[in-house]
Amino acid sequence: MARTSGKHKSSKLVLILILVGFLGLALVADFLWASSSSYVSVASNWGFDRSEGVTAPNVEKEKRGKAVSERVLSATFADLAAPELQWEKMAAAPVPRLDGAAIQIKNLLYVFAGYGTIDYVHSHVDIYNFMDNTWGGRFDMPKEMAHSHLGMVTDETKQWKDMLPLPVPRYAPATQLWRGRLHVMGGSKEDRHEPAFEHWSIAVKNGRVLEKEWRKEIPIPRGGPHRACVVFNDRLYAIGGQEGDFMAKPGSPIFKCSRRNEVVFDNVYMLDDDMTWKDMPPMPKPDSHIEFAWAIVNNSLVIAGGTLRSIL
Repeated sequence: MARTSGKHKSSKLVLILILVGFLGLALVADFLWASSSSYVSVASNWGFDRSEGVTAPNVEKEKRGKAVSERVLSATFADLAAPELQWEKMAAAPVPRLDGAAIQIKNLLYVFAGYGTIDYVHSHVDIYNFMDNTWGGRFDMPKEMAHSHLGMVTDETKQWKDMLPLPVPRYAPATQLWRGRLHVMGGSKEDRHEPAFEHWSIAVKNGRVLEKEWRKEIPIPRGGPHRACVVFNDRLYAIGGQEGDFMAKPGSPIFKCSRRNEVVFDNVYMLDDDMTWKDMPPMPKPDSHIEFAWAIVNNSLVIAGGTLRSIL
């Protein structure tokens, strides 16, 4: 009887172990199924487009009974909710432009130079009147002046005057008037690709330079061209920009360029009384080519357009 009782106990133990084993296998299978489903869901919604340099999901939606693939930006690059600004179409500019410059003086917008085509650069200024929505008053720029990728600011004197040249050439630097001094910072070096960090200033007043040399200021934390440079509440802000750009091919008789690595960034830096750069909250998304694409509206900084593409 003792042996029979032992056999029954061992049989029950084996049965329990088998049941526990099946339960364990079921839990593992369920976990693997859930993990694979979530991975498939994520993988089906996200794709990598190396040609654009921006990660974007591919969303399937129904359109007239057919599934249509729609490419939209991820939440990382989505615009933040804000009061809606109503755009109104205004008079078209006299000529197309790329990488020119623009300055507003009272009710007039002066638009300078820039590329007309890949083989032609403008050398004149067009004037837009905000009051009557018209263009007029075109005039030529000085021949010695850069006709694209230039830093620009105005003291409203409306006169061209020669100034002391920068200590070294710079490409698309950030430029702004602040506390009676003209500040020039960042940009790219002569090859247009290598970021520059130097920051200089010089005293100016009523269209005249008051000093005989540029003064070194604290370097900008992150170099590079195509950033917005804004003065607000007596503080100087440097916003966005990029590192890298087209590089000229050495010895090319027609000045051909090759595209190198470009990294667009969202950094925002601020200078105040301490004269040290402070990190501010970054932009909602990286943005470049915004040096003339900003405005202060009701104590808010509005940036329109720009580029967020990164070439890696």
